[in-house]
Amino acid sequence: MNAAALRDDRVRAIEESGATLPAEFDDDSSLIQSGVLDSTALLEIVLWVEERVAPGLDLTAFDLAEEWDTVAKLLAFIERHAGRS
Repeated sequence: MNAAALRDDRVRAIEESGATLPAEFDDDSSLIQSGVLDSTALLEIVLWVEERVAPGLDLTAFDLAEEWDTVAKLLAFIERHAGRS
């Protein structure tokens, strides 16, 4: 999946999780620390990353509130860990 498609997929999944993205939302807008994502939405992202990107990755070894707080940071995380187990 190319970067643009991956980005669009993540934003769509965030919206489908029930999160309301602010009108001024961009790839650097806070998702977790701002409260845009609730625990259910975050769990859905965790499951998606584990299933599609990095099976077996120990997500407890990362500060997800920091590393996944924006779409840009989440995509960078995925890029760094894609295909690793």
